[in-house]
Amino acid sequence: MKKLLGASLCIWGICVVQTAIAQEKKSIKGIVKDEQGAIIPGVTVGIKHSGTGTVTGPDGSFHLNAAEKDTLVFSFVGYNKKEIAVNNQTDLKVKLASSATSLNETVVVGYGVQKKINLSGAVTSVNFDKTMQSRPVTDLSTALSGMAPGVSVSQASGQPGRENATIRIRGVGTLNNADPFILVDGIESSMSDVNMADVESISVLKDASAAAIYGSRAANGVVLITTKKGRKGKATVSYNGYYGVQKATRLFNVVSDYATYMQLMNRVATADNPSNTPPFKQATIDAWKNATDRTLYPNTDWMDVLFGQGKLTGHTVSVSGGSEKNSYYMSLDYLHNDGIVKNTSQDRYMMRLNADQEISKKIKVGANIALTWKERREPQDVGSILSLAGSTTPGMTPKVVDASGTRYGGRNTDDENGQLDNPLQYVETWSRPNRQQRAFAKVWGEWNIIDGLKLQVNGAGDYFNMGQKSYALAGAIQNRWNFQKNVVAQQLDQQPATLAQLDSTNLHLTYFATLNYNKNFGADHHINVLAGMSTESIRGTLFTGSIQNFPTNNTWELGAGLEQPKVGGTSDIYKIVSYFGRINYDYKGKYLLEANLRRDGSSKFRSGLQYGVYPSFSAAWRLIEEPFIKNAIPGWVNNLKLRASWGKLGNDRIPLNAFMSLYSAGVNYNYGGTISAGLAPLVMANPNITWEKTTTSNLGLDANLFNDHFNLTFDVFNRRTSDILVRLNLSSAYGGLTPPFQNVGIVENKGWELTLGYNNKAGDFRYGISGNVSNINNKVVKYQGNAIGTLNGASVLKEGWSIGTLYGLQTAGIFQNDDEVKAWAKQRTAGTNKPGDLKFVDMTGDHVVDGNDRINMGNTIPKWYYGLNLNAGYKGFDLALLFQGVGGVNRYYQDNWYTTGIRAGREINADFLNAWTPDNANTNIPRLTAAANTDNTQANTFWVQNASFVRLKNIQLSYTLPKKMFTSTISSIRVYVNAQNAFTWTKFKGLDPEVSDYTQPGIQYPNVRVITGGVNVIF
Repeated sequence: MKKLLGASLCIWGICVVQTAIAQEKKSIKGIVKDEQGAIIPGVTVGIKHSGTGTVTGPDGSFHLNAAEKDTLVFSFVGYNKKEIAVNNQTDLKVKLASSATSLNETVVVGYGVQKKINLSGAVTSVNFDKTMQSRPVTDLSTALSGMAPGVSVSQASGQPGRENATIRIRGVGTLNNADPFILVDGIESSMSDVNMADVESISVLKDASAAAIYGSRAANGVVLITTKKGRKGKATVSYNGYYGVQKATRLFNVVSDYATYMQLMNRVATADNPSNTPPFKQATIDAWKNATDRTLYPNTDWMDVLFGQGKLTGHTVSVSGGSEKNSYYMSLDYLHNDGIVKNTSQDRYMMRLNADQEISKKIKVGANIALTWKERREPQDVGSILSLAGSTTPGMTPKVVDASGTRYGGRNTDDENGQLDNPLQYVETWSRPNRQQRAFAKVWGEWNIIDGLKLQVNGAGDYFNMGQKSYALAGAIQNRWNFQKNVVAQQLDQQPATLAQLDSTNLHLTYFATLNYNKNFGADHHINVLAGMSTESIRGTLFTGSIQNFPTNNTWELGAGLEQPKVGGTSDIYKIVSYFGRINYDYKGKYLLEANLRRDGSSKFRSGLQYGVYPSFSAAWRLIEEPFIKNAIPGWVNNLKLRASWGKLGNDRIPLNAFMSLYSAGVNYNYGGTISAGLAPLVMANPNITWEKTTTSNLGLDANLFNDHFNLTFDVFNRRTSDILVRLNLSSAYGGLTPPFQNVGIVENKGWELTLGYNNKAGDFRYGISGNVSNINNKVVKYQGNAIGTLNGASVLKEGWSIGTLYGLQTAGIFQNDDEVKAWAKQRTAGTNKPGDLKFVDMTGDHVVDGNDRINMGNTIPKWYYGLNLNAGYKGFDLALLFQGVGGVNRYYQDNWYTTGIRAGREINADFLNAWTPDNANTNIPRLTAAANTDNTQANTFWVQNASFVRLKNIQLSYTLPKKMFTSTISSIRVYVNAQNAFTWTKFKGLDPEVSDYTQPGIQYPNVRVITGGVNVIF
């Protein structure tokens, strides 16, 4: 028995030794990089079928012990998993390929970048593909339309040089400046001075957790623009050029037949008072009906006179390249834009240079330089000219050029109002040239102190100068002629030539430094800590001067004027100092935590109230990484993440020195019988004003499905701004004093956002669809109790309603006869209504319709925002469509171009040809009345229009030529045709439903439809 036991132990011992020899582990080291050769920290390196492993360090290296027969598994979010057999290897160089997943995208955030999969805040990254970059947009701000959920982009004008859009992120959060914080390469700047082709990426930070690192500057959201950098390797040259034509998206439909116009005027005069004498004689009407010479008897459509076809051409050349230790990107851009109104145009030149240089393995420096020069030409205020254009008639000849020279028309019949405006005269004899120059320079340095610890310093200067002249010609050219009688109809020579000039400069200096520590602790814990400080100063100067009476119409300099010289000027300075920090922590890439803290000090508040502290917190849970969830859901779910955040932000966007009393100089006083110069108070002081405060909470869900072909993002948010700075009305006892700001208002925006996208391909056919929809409800929580504040026209501020809610009387149809008038509540303070007038509802039931019967007529802030992108491609062909729209919005629309209040010398909208008459009672349009009869034109629901719209914002068809068709020196040739603002579906009857301020009833330069053709060549 002992011999048997001994033999067994011997055999067992031999087997153990052999197994130990076979499984003897050896030291394995290596480094992991991506396809471009960049190191990848945080990669999980595990032994297959084993619970042991490690992660790569900040330098991408790893070390572990493994047996020769083991297989190592390398995995990291956003990269394809890779397996490598150990065999006899001891030093591995591993390259991971990026997986076809949007989770691998790098998203620019405050003072850094993050993988999309690691985000815990509400951040939207705009895709700048080749279609986006070749869109012929004249201002970068307009390119965001429909591209991001919760982001409203409204381009109110198509005028060259004034196309910059109004951007609102998650509603209107304040009664003051609600613009987002715009940063270009980390420095506050203007989107209007960035060329579309230079943009690498745009990120929109929407909730407090994402934006709080910018503190008081981020209360209205943040837009981060990153421009292109050079790429190592052979230099690449790219050219993009296009030519296009443009016309107004819509113009007014006016009564251009003067005989019809005169008949309407006669009808109005006798309808108001049957004893009135019709202003136009029947002989005059008949003469126009029978005339053939339309110079003497014109039927002028002023839309055809004022608006035509504009031209657009653009050229961009860029060069990119670099070596192992440096890279560079440089671009030159030229844009010429001829507007659809005569004498409106702009020339724009841009240059950008981004470069970086590796000084050593630890130190890197770089610079970003951008220069912009713009020259805009316009006939003074185009909006005012268009308003004046409503004060004319189709019976006026615009202009005659003959042997007598250039003559502008006035009235051609003595029956007409003698004080007509000739808008073409203003367009051609007024001028306001505007020159803008911007020089932007940023230098930066980066020092990798030790592994994971990096210091970065940045300094930037942004210099902006604008010079402008406004002048009006003098002399006989300003007379207005009656061409029938060949005499002057209006003598305007008494108006001397006038020049007004201004010159303003703005110097914005920025300095900020950040210290960043990025460290993995074992295989499960990762921490990223950021600390920094920044200082900014903005110095502005303004000079103004004017003078009259010039010897000629060709000498427009202040020194050439002869009479009434005036000068003025001012300067100001604004400073802000900030300290900030951020901590990111994740456990196994499963639980993500982030905390931000920023302290800002602003010179807009007095000492003791200058500083505000703004914290934020966010967390995310990647459910897909939980085994009990991953095993319970289908395999086609690739990513599932929950996000939650809360934070507080600030806002100081009010005028400088608002906490102080302000005085006006140049006021004379009688002191002891002597006239003495003095000061007069302008603005009352309130030294206790301080920051507006915005608190935001957000819940979000991200999902990627079907091998990342389908993605979904859903967010619910609540944004509440308190201590809003408001100027409340003063008692009349204070005279004309401007009231002080007070921290009294509260505004709330609640809503949700949904983004869906699907992309796939079948052979050579590629296709994709992505859409976003947002619902935002705006409410004034606190203003001034039950008092109602007036904004513009019929829009008001009232607690419980949205900002700019329309306020007026409810209509109930049209009076058809005198009996209905008698039976209705009394509406007019003097006299009685007539058949054809609007009925107003007596809401109080006191049988009198007055101001107490006014109601909420609708909101001027949209409740719904939409965006839809469609794209398809087959081999070299690509088609892309972008739709944009808003819903649930109203606008009060009544002005010179759209009213039933008629007076002599005013255009009549053709819609009102269907106005009520005894013979045309089946209509919803009230009778035409004299302009002085304000009953029908007071604020009421008849004038409230649905301003919702859907617009095909952009459509582009392109073709990339096969490589075999051109020489080897050319890498790619792509030709395309593009249509901007192609089609619009709306019920709104004004020039364009896309406006920046729905409370404004006025007229603006129309938006334009642009058709272009272009080519993109890469060498």
